[in-house]
Amino acid sequence: MPTPVSTPTLGSVTDVEEKLQARIAVSGDTGTRNAAQRRVARRMAVEAEKEPYDAFIISGDLVYPDGDSSLTRRSVIDPYAPVLKDATLIPALGNHDVQSGEGMDILRKLGRDSAWYVEKIGPVRVIVLDSNRIGNAQQTAWLRGVLAEKQPRGSWTIAAMHHPAYSAGHHGSDRNVQRRWVPMFEQAGVQLVVAGHDHDYQRSNVIDGITYIVSGGGAKVREGGRESFTAMSVGALHYVDLFVYEDRLEGRAIKHDGGIIDTFTVKR
Repeated sequence: MPTPVSTPTLGSVTDVEEKLQARIAVSGDTGTRNAAQRRVARRMAVEAEKEPYDAFIISGDLVYPDGDSSLTRRSVIDPYAPVLKDATLIPALGNHDVQSGEGMDILRKLGRDSAWYVEKIGPVRVIVLDSNRIGNAQQTAWLRGVLAEKQPRGSWTIAAMHHPAYSAGHHGSDRNVQRRWVPMFEQAGVQLVVAGHDHDYQRSNVIDGITYIVSGGGAKVREGGRESFTAMSVGALHYVDLFVYEDRLEGRAIKHDGGIIDTFTVKR
């Protein structure tokens, strides 16, 4: 396990290259309404007291067990209220969210009218995808168009979805994501891809310029595995704390008790 590190300096660095441009939380498989979810949510709130988050990405499975939209507030809004008073919520649909046929109802209650969309957080473009419908022609055409858009100098692009392109966990890598979307990400220069589905924390080695994160331990845990692409794999309740600077992204995977299980840097 990596040696714990202190929180990066927030708001006190004068060098323009070191100025924090955005802070983003990432968690997945969260919507259990149980004590484990509340423990992770409390840790996130504690960390947010030091410097508020600008956004909170939930990488799917917003409402367990089968996407009952009447449970949206209890599953999403209430547990993370201290964080969401400052942060923009960026939800993606998971497989459990669509089992009831109410996935879009859940998203509408969270302020979204599409299962695929773009959210800008400072210099970060977050592209949210519905990996339950990888073969949807409309989504594919939309994604191709979004990735072709010229971005301002200094921008970052993060893709967020539920099913991971690369995972050594229980469900494993999603071959459809690999086949249909990964080549598009690589061609467009996407720097970071975040997903859930496997209830653990995983970070890949850099694969053709992209770092892949699985953060599916927001309320449930399974032991992680290892594959040739694995840089870090831990079964733990956690979330990912992402700091955006001009020249890099710095990430920490934080356990519910505040322990640091991984640190990483994504460079241009």
